[in-house]
Amino acid sequence: MNSIEIFKNVPGKILIIRLSSIGDILLSTPFIRQLRAKFPKSQIGFIVKDIYADLLRYNPNIDEIFCLNSGEGIEGLSDLKLKIRKNSYQIVFDLHNNLRSNYLKRGINAGKICSIKKGKLKQTLLVRFKLNLYDHEIPIPFRYLSVAKNLGVTDDQKGLELYWPQRVINTCEKKCQQMNFNLDQKFICLAPGAGFFTKRWPEAKFNTLVNLIHQKQKIPVVVLGGDKDQEIGRRLGKQKNTIDFCGKLSLLETAYIISKGKIIVTNDSGLMHMATAVQTPVLAIFGSTVKELGFFPYRAEARIIENSGLSCRPCSHIGRHYCPKKHFKCMEEISPENVYAELEKFSLK
Repeated sequence: MNSIEIFKNVPGKILIIRLSSIGDILLSTPFIRQLRAKFPKSQIGFIVKDIYADLLRYNPNIDEIFCLNSGEGIEGLSDLKLKIRKNSYQIVFDLHNNLRSNYLKRGINAGKICSIKKGKLKQTLLVRFKLNLYDHEIPIPFRYLSVAKNLGVTDDQKGLELYWPQRVINTCEKKCQQMNFNLDQKFICLAPGAGFFTKRWPEAKFNTLVNLIHQKQKIPVVVLGGDKDQEIGRRLGKQKNTIDFCGKLSLLETAYIISKGKIIVTNDSGLMHMATAVQTPVLAIFGSTVKELGFFPYRAEARIIENSGLSCRPCSHIGRHYCPKKHFKCMEEISPENVYAELEKFSLK
């Protein structure tokens, strides 16, 4: 008996596990929507780290969110495990498949547990030996969808999504007013941060790009990022007609501002995926990572700038804290002039 036959009756409860991070969680939103379309009457729960919960909190396709407080360590994991074990889940989808998610799902008395296969062998051969066995690029949402393919869940041909309530708009607009910034004007978003050094285009190049934008476009630039981006945001924000919001906004407030921008210039980061979720055009700068790893902008108006001629790319599937070759050519050889030339190919009217 195959999986579809087993679950020909509507499952009462479904659980999805994807603990982090911004991009990975947003890339799971097509799967959530597709799952809801297949099982419209089921109760869908989602386990996520508390710091990312707002990305899913207002998603109409989710009935319940379970938050993992990573600061509580194994004790927090144990408490959460006890909580979810009290529910009777017919299906569990593990889209993370790491030590924490395996611990959480172990012991859940579910009819079926489906875990993502990460394809570590192909990934390792590409990163370590530059042997590319990918016949074609498989975006992460396709890999998530494959976890439920035997249950009849199908692609709906749509992209990422993100929701927020009116109060997020209200608080964000108040913050903009306090900084004398009008959200209704034409502006460009800049996201200079990323989780790893090798995914960050150098600050000096972002600085020159801002100068070029002001000289040729004469429109405001809004710098966005989290607490770790405050220093670069503060320095870039010293330029005329540049507004620094790094560390000053919540995740959903950041998304709202991106949704109002004409375009975002960004590294390979969570804010890149956030922009695709709110349908803002993306100009993405890629360093140590490549499209075969699955994290390029998904079903969005986007242009990618990368130093594709380097034999040392990719040097990692998620990024590194240093350049192993010590030359960082993947980013250093991408000039602000080239980035601006790509920027001009977008409609800024």
